[in-house]
Amino acid sequence: MSANTYLQVSELDFDEIRTNLKTYLSSQDQFKDYSFEGSAMAVLLDVLAYNTHYNAYYLNMVGNEMFLDTAQQRDSVVSRAKELGYTPVSSVGAQAEVSLTISGVDSTVTQITIPKNAKFTTTFDDVTYTYVNPAAKNIAATSVGVFTGSLTIKEGEPLAHSWTVSASNPVRYILPNAGVDTTSVTVTVQESSSDSTVVEFYRASNITQIYSTSPIYFVEEAADKKYEIIFGSGSLGKSLKAGNIVKVDYLVNNGEETNGADSFSVDSLDIGTAYSSATITSVSSSALGGRPQETVESIKFQAPRNYQTQNRAVIASDYERILLSENPDLQSVIAFGGEQATPAVFGKVYIAVKPFGERFATQNRKQSIKTSIVDRTPLAVDPVIIDADYTYIIPTITTYYDVTKSSLNDSAVAANVRAAITTFSTTNLGRFGNKLRFSRFVRSLDDTSDGYVLNNDATIKIEKRVTPNLNVAELVSLRFNNAIRPGSMGSSEFTYNGFSAFLGDDGLGTISIFRYSDSKERVNIIPVAGTVDYVTGIVTIENFLPSAFSDLELRINVSPENLDIIPIREQILLLNSPDAIINVVGEQT
Repeated sequence: MSANTYLQVSELDFDEIRTNLKTYLSSQDQFKDYSFEGSAMAVLLDVLAYNTHYNAYYLNMVGNEMFLDTAQQRDSVVSRAKELGYTPVSSVGAQAEVSLTISGVDSTVTQITIPKNAKFTTTFDDVTYTYVNPAAKNIAATSVGVFTGSLTIKEGEPLAHSWTVSASNPVRYILPNAGVDTTSVTVTVQESSSDSTVVEFYRASNITQIYSTSPIYFVEEAADKKYEIIFGSGSLGKSLKAGNIVKVDYLVNNGEETNGADSFSVDSLDIGTAYSSATITSVSSSALGGRPQETVESIKFQAPRNYQTQNRAVIASDYERILLSENPDLQSVIAFGGEQATPAVFGKVYIAVKPFGERFATQNRKQSIKTSIVDRTPLAVDPVIIDADYTYIIPTITTYYDVTKSSLNDSAVAANVRAAITTFSTTNLGRFGNKLRFSRFVRSLDDTSDGYVLNNDATIKIEKRVTPNLNVAELVSLRFNNAIRPGSMGSSEFTYNGFSAFLGDDGLGTISIFRYSDSKERVNIIPVAGTVDYVTGIVTIENFLPSAFSDLELRINVSPENLDIIPIREQILLLNSPDAIINVVGEQT
């Protein structure tokens, strides 16, 4: 028993394990004064140490995979997330809004139906991708034999898979393809091969509304990034019977690969009648919203927070977590109570959403988001989906660089700085709650090169963009939500009372509409057109009625008192590199 005092089990390194084995054997009477080096015993010690180290490493890895925080394998992370009731978000194909025109249809036809999964194609980066019409749509005739209508098309190849239910040989309903878009899945169950009765099953979203006869299914991620369809047990959802034929239709997509595609053509279209041509006549919204399958890091972050919501929306973070997990096309979401709004509105919760690649969600999309969340809100609370409020940051930068350390000319240096602005904006801004830390911004510009940039001087303006009414005078109210430097207001050009006009403030809180004389002096057209609160950053323009404006939107900019810009509630900061003013100065050091 005394030999047990030589047992050491806390070390896991190979060399330490081997040393402990040698120490233990040396303590035995049979091996006293025995040389463990340069003999067959040395090989046996190596084998024992290797086996012990191997098993210790293996058990350590197995232990890690048992917990969400330490798991590394995707299947392990998904399994742990499943215990928390979380299903990882699948990849989603990009969507585009197009106008489809069909000509040469019989004059007696007044309405046609674009069938589900009608195929369209786009070539993007020299690769051809398939887009489909995800749901059938009716289009009325716009003239004799001509039909024109808007259509939402989605990237993905339509596929189908079927199984026959067997009690003696149960199967798992695993979709065999990678890249499945789970939002496109439709499930139907035929009674049997001899009975063509078909029942459509719907994806379960709220188990409190599921009964024993409810035709529902659940979706879970299986091994190797594939997805599995789970049916009810007979108590929670309708169960399947032997002989039932399960058919699943779905899209296999390429995620974000076609974001930005804006040229489409008709591939195949069967409208049930003859026609001479079918063309995409315009693209009102290029392809956006495509995204890859949820990453392991995202699953680890989302799963425990999704568990906290328990499929109900009570506090603000509940709304944010639910909508982000269920709507992969949304990049950012923020929710706040109506009591925090300006003015306060009690009994409402405001939810601002920002889709991927777009500034605003369509009205139909906002309505669908509200419909998905309304049955999980408290009875007395009305959810309201609102747009993000964008504040644009316009930097003016002077970059000093050492011409002896770089072969680049001024234009190339400016291009690098502009690229750095884009990178900083993508990484640090563009979402609700993201702040502009000015010192970090300038530091990112200093780090854009291999040492040839000496320093950067930068100033910023903050800008709001509006589309004024050209027919009716109206109140324009802008909230910068940051203190404004008096006398710094400016605007893009617009036409007012027949003059090329601009907006400006006098430094005392009064806004005027003015023009420039031939001698470049300011001449007021409307001396008192509105007010500006320099402390709160609220700009108000009364009875504003321009007859035209020079850009797509009227731009109104100010200089902030503080260079750190802090957004509130639905405000999002955007740093647009094309609008940046960049000056480059070459020096020799």
